[in-house]
Amino acid sequence: MKKVSFFLYLIIIGLLFTVVACRDRKTEDKSEAKTDNNTNAAANRSRPNILLIVVDDLGYSDLSPFGGEIRTPNIQRLADNGLIVQNCYTSPLCAPSRAMFLSGMDNHISGVGAMPPFQAASQYMQPGYEGYLNDRVMTLPEVLRENGYHTYMSGKWHLGHEKGRRPFEEGFERSFSFLGGGASHFSNIFPLGPEEVIHTVYYDDSVQVKKLPDDFYSSNYYADKMIQYITEQKDDAPFFGYLAFTAPHDPLHVPDEWMDKYKGAYDKGYDAIRQVRMDNMKKLGLIPKDLPINPGSGEFKKWNELSAQEKKLQARRMELYAAMLEIMDLDIGRVLEALQKAGKLENTIVMLIGDNGANPKDPSFYKTNMKPFDNSLENMGKPNSFVSLEGAWAEVTATPYAYFKTTTGEGGIRVPFIISGPGVTLKGVDATNKILGTDIMPTLLDITGIERPDTYKNNKLAAMTGTTFNEMLGKKGSTVRDEENGFGVESLENKAYIKGDWKIRFVMPPFGDGKTWHLFNLKDDPREQRDLAKQNPDKLNELLGDWGAYTQAVGYIQFNGGRAYEVLGPKNFFKSELDSTNRALLEKAKLEMVRGGE
Repeated sequence: MKKVSFFLYLIIIGLLFTVVACRDRKTEDKSEAKTDNNTNAAANRSRPNILLIVVDDLGYSDLSPFGGEIRTPNIQRLADNGLIVQNCYTSPLCAPSRAMFLSGMDNHISGVGAMPPFQAASQYMQPGYEGYLNDRVMTLPEVLRENGYHTYMSGKWHLGHEKGRRPFEEGFERSFSFLGGGASHFSNIFPLGPEEVIHTVYYDDSVQVKKLPDDFYSSNYYADKMIQYITEQKDDAPFFGYLAFTAPHDPLHVPDEWMDKYKGAYDKGYDAIRQVRMDNMKKLGLIPKDLPINPGSGEFKKWNELSAQEKKLQARRMELYAAMLEIMDLDIGRVLEALQKAGKLENTIVMLIGDNGANPKDPSFYKTNMKPFDNSLENMGKPNSFVSLEGAWAEVTATPYAYFKTTTGEGGIRVPFIISGPGVTLKGVDATNKILGTDIMPTLLDITGIERPDTYKNNKLAAMTGTTFNEMLGKKGSTVRDEENGFGVESLENKAYIKGDWKIRFVMPPFGDGKTWHLFNLKDDPREQRDLAKQNPDKLNELLGDWGAYTQAVGYIQFNGGRAYEVLGPKNFFKSELDSTNRALLEKAKLEMVRGGE
C-alpha cells in the first residue's frame, strides 16, 4: 500500500512539472509571437506608402516638367522634388502596359499578350493571351496586402471583366473601378464601340454600379474615391494606392466651366506648339540643344493646308485635351493635399507614368454609330459628343519623338515617368538609364523589402521579368541595364527591341509597311529619322537575333487568321472556355499558329 502511494505521489509530481513546463512554454510562445507581431508591425510602420498614378494616352511632352505648355503645377512639384527618368518605356497600348505595371512581367506571359478584345484567331485563349491577368501572376496589390499593406484602387482597370479577374478579386481591399478601356467621362456611360460594351462597367468594391452620380466626371470622381480610402483608414499601416485616370483618353470631354480655359491657345497650329515644346525641353535639359524639330510622319495635313473651319476644329480638339490634363493635375493636387493633411505625404513614394503615347485614332475607329453624336464645333467636349485628338496633334504631343500610340516609334512607347518620396535622394533628370513598365513592381518590392513567393493560390508563378531600379534613385552613376541587357515590346504586330543605344522597329500599316525592320541609334538619332539597317547589317542581324530569343522566352504568338472577335462573333468570343463550336470556327479560318520570330 505504501509502495502504491509512493508511485502515485511520483506520478502527481511529474504531472505538475509537465503542466508548469507547458504553461511556461505557452507563455514563452505567446511572448515570442507577440514579439514577432510587434516586429512585423514596426516593419510595416517603417515601410513607405505608395501612390502609383497612371495617365491614359499621355503624350511625352504634354506635362510642364517635360516641356509642355499645359498648366500642370502639381505634377511640376512632384518633378521638382523627385526624379524624372527620361527613358521610360511601355507597350504601345494600354492594357499590356497596365499588365506590366501590376505583374512585374512581360505582358505576353501575364495574360495580356494582345489588347483585349483584339486577340487574333491564332492567339485566342492561348497561354499568355487570355485577356486578363492569368494564374501565373501574383499582382502587386496581392503581394503588398499579404505583407500588411492596405490596398486601394480608383480608376481604369482594363485587365479583365470576368469573375475572379476584377480588382476586388485581384488584391485590392477597396476599389472604385472602371473595367474597360475607355468610355464617356460623364455619367452617361456610353462605350467606345460595340465590342467594348461587355466591359464598360463600373464597380464600387464588389458591387456593380448601375447609375453614376449626375455630376460624375471621371478624374474628379477617381480622386474623390482615393481621398476617401486614404482618410477613412484608421490604423497606421502603410497603403498602396493605384490611381488610374482615364484622362486624356478619348472621347475628349470637359465640364462646362472648363470649356474655354484654353480658348485660342492652339490657334497658331501644330508647328508653333511643337517649337514651343522643343525650346522648353532644351532649356530643361531633356533633349540636346542642337536637336532639330521632328518633321512628322507626313501622314497628316499640314496646318497651312487646312481650311479655316478645319483649323478651328483642330484647335478645339487640343483645347479640350489640354483642359482634361489640367483638371487631372488639380485632382492629383487634391490627393497630395489629403496625404499632407493626414500626415502621410512625407512617407509616400509617388510614381507617375503614362501607359503609352497619345492617341492618333479618329472616332470612326470605334464604330461609334451605335448612337448619334453632335460633334459640331459648338458642342465638342460635351456629354453627347465624341471627338478624339487625332494624328496630327498626337504627333505634336510626342515631340520630339516619332509617331504615337499603337506604334513602336519612340512617341508610342517612351512615356513620362516621375518618382518622388522617401529614398529618392537623386533629383533632376536621369538621362542615361532605360527602364521598362515591368520594372515598377520589382522596384517597389525592393524598396519595401518584400519578396514575392514562387507559388500563390496553389499556382506556380512565372518569374518576374522586370529589373529593380531602386539603386538608381539614390546612387549617382548606377546602371539599371547594361549595354547587353535589352528588352522587347510588341502589340498587334508592332514590334521593337532596344539594347543599349540601338533599336530595331517594325510598324504595321497605316504608319509602317508591315514588312520592314528599321535600325536606329537612339543616342545619335532619338527622332528615328536615319534608318541604318542597310548601312549596318551586322547590328540589324544581332538585334533580330535578340528579338527572336525574346519572343521565344515570353511565348509570343504571331497574329494570324484575322481578329478572333470577327471570326467567332461577339457571343462566341466572350465564352469562358474554348468549346467545340469555337474550335470548329477557328479551324475553318485555316489557322497556322506561329510561335517565336518571323
